[in-house]
Amino acid sequence: MASAKEAAATVADVSVDVQALRDDLAQLTKQVARLLSAVGEEAVGEAKTRMRRMRDDIGESVSAAGDRGREALSDISENVGEALQGSLREHPYTSVGLALGLGFLFGAVWHR
Repeated sequence: MASAKEAAATVADVSVDVQALRDDLAQLTKQVARLLSAVGEEAVGEAKTRMRRMRDDIGESVSAAGDRGREALSDISENVGEALQGSLREHPYTSVGLALGLGFLFGAVWHR
């Protein structure tokens, strides 16, 4: 089971991966524009093929990044759940008081 730090690092990695995908797509768009202006129909067909391959690769990468993000969130929720259970066992009144206080704060903010 991953720690909260590892899960947070995984979420950060996913964000970095998504930004890298965006940058790659922007670069690919520039390359395709250059190709289209420099060569004829043959290059257009090749560019379309490359675009399809890149689209498929990006789709797979986004799917993998989504999977990693879901795993990280699952790990974080497990760690938070375990921490809450431990806190309830060790300090039941403090935990209940903290929950009531947080509920009051969220209610006050939500009400605005």
